[in-house]
Amino acid sequence: MRTTCRLYSSRAVVAPGLLALAVASSTIGCNYTFSGGGGLPSHIKTVYVPPIENRTTQFALTETFTDKLLEAVRRNLGVQLAAEAEADATIVAELSRYTDTAMNFQGVEDVGAAVFQRRVSIVAQVQIIDRSKNEVIWNGTGVSGNGEYSPADPAGESTGQDVALDNLVQKIVDGAQSQW
Repeated sequence: MRTTCRLYSSRAVVAPGLLALAVASSTIGCNYTFSGGGGLPSHIKTVYVPPIENRTTQFALTETFTDKLLEAVRRNLGVQLAAEAEADATIVAELSRYTDTAMNFQGVEDVGAAVFQRRVSIVAQVQIIDRSKNEVIWNGTGVSGNGEYSPADPAGESTGQDVALDNLVQKIVDGAQSQW
């Protein structure tokens, strides 16, 4: 769904009663448009997502990434999931790199460092393949998502992972939509 709203303004002084009328009527200029396919070619209505490869040391990421990717594909790309034999396209993804790095820290004499903020980075390789044409319609190499967290947060690293996966999936959706 795309929402386009235009609010026209002028520098003229408006009486208080007219101001309320102007604000209330400003939503009349909003146009809501829906487009099928969500950015993929119009003939692609269904997709198959094979099991995700995970080449990182964080094996628990596979299930969460898969769930987030499947939900985003249905919601944002406007397609349905299907079995491999019935799908119009295939989305192949691999988690290829994971890092957890100190971003904000201060050296502490005789101790090392006090870390105040860390960043999780997750990198994936993704291809969307049009099965009817047997061609790659989007290739995302080195797509990354980042998520920052405080080591003092009880959820800690998992908070950073969740944000990083959300960002990664959004970049995949944006990349797929940008091609069309």
